[in-house]
Amino acid sequence: MANRQEIQEIKDNVERTTQGLRAGLREFIYERNGAPVAPGTLYSIYYTTDKDEKFLTGMKDSSNSKIIYKNIKSSFKAYHDLKFPTRDEYPVATKSTPTEADYRIGSITRYFTQVGNDSTQPVFEVTKDDFENQSNLYRYTQFSWKISGTREEVIRDNQRTIDRVMMNFPDISKSLFALELWKPPVNSPDDLEKKLSLLKKT
Repeated sequence: MANRQEIQEIKDNVERTTQGLRAGLREFIYERNGAPVAPGTLYSIYYTTDKDEKFLTGMKDSSNSKIIYKNIKSSFKAYHDLKFPTRDEYPVATKSTPTEADYRIGSITRYFTQVGNDSTQPVFEVTKDDFENQSNLYRYTQFSWKISGTREEVIRDNQRTIDRVMMNFPDISKSLFALELWKPPVNSPDDLEKKLSLLKKT
């Protein structure tokens, strides 16, 4: 529901305005409750600096103006919506970062996407939020990914996952490898071997 400050901002931030018009039968409804505006009600049009069109009851100097909406979209509004369409939120490439709790559980869910009409575009990882708010221009997949356990187990399970997902996303193998994000159990032979290999590199 609009407050007085919002209405005053509409009146103050206009490029042009048409004052002193009269509402037709069932032409408008009130913003606050959706009730129809009585025919003959005085109203004015405000073309705002952000290229939008607003309708307020009364005149510019009225102290009790209210926002009203047209029941049928005006030609100006239709043009505005064509010229300034709402943009899709595009997914952003974001790598998974497992927590210690994830490693104790042993697996995470990962989310990937690719431009829907161009299979030559890369497959990339996205967040759960991007997956749940999907753009119609992309296609998506999700899968469980093993991050703890022995090297052999992780390679076996994750390679099976890669092979399965590749049926619909052939290029996902370029974005994944079986031991990605893997952390062996503390003090296990795999853990000691990994620590030794890191020491050799320093």
